Amino acid sequence: MGQQYSHLSSEERILIEKLHCEQHPGIRRTAERIGRDKSTVSRELRRGLWFASNENGSYRPYRPKRLKTGPWTSGPFYSALAAQRKADRRRRESRKPRRMDSGPLRAWVLDALRRGWSPELIEGRLKAQYAGDPSMRISHECLYQWIYAKPQRALDLRQYLARGRKRRTRRKGRKAKGPRIPMRVPIADRPEAVGSRKGF
Repeated sequence: MGQQYSHLSSEERILIEKLHCEQHPGIRRTAERIGRDKSTVSRELRRGLWFASNENGSYRPYRPKRLKTGPWTSGPFYSALAAQRKADRRRRESRKPRRMDSGPLRAWVLDALRRGWSPELIEGRLKAQYAGDPSMRISHECLYQWIYAKPQRALDLRQYLARGRKRRTRRKGRKAKGPRIPMRVPIADRPEAVGSRKGF
């Protein structure tokens, strides 16, 4: 079984910044110190590169004293704070249904919702009508996520759903319906004559 991958924590990023920027042990030694693969550290260093600007006041507290002043410093350096912000942004973006960025698919779905079609029906009709076009595919789960996402609140798409809930609720198991037999006698308490079926 391969090694399970997990995202770097903010503490690990701080340690990478301390080791790489202050002690310069190299990528391999840095990876060994934090217990990560060197490819993970190498990728993190590429993603976390940051240019300190002397013209932007909000960046000044995070600029190490060793860097030169001026409009831009001599080169990029790794910042744990900037890297964590980028990682958080990537995580938020990954949760968005990117398929809805497609103009034709978005227009088709909006028209279908306004006609009163459910996300389940929309998913099925797209598969049937655009069988050879992968760009015109979206699952009903992604549709629900898109409808309830914050950017779509201005469109108020929830009103087109059958129940129009403000928040989506998970489905629960169906309960047995129907009247219960009044004065029901358990089988263990019934007389033996009933079991013989000779009388009424």
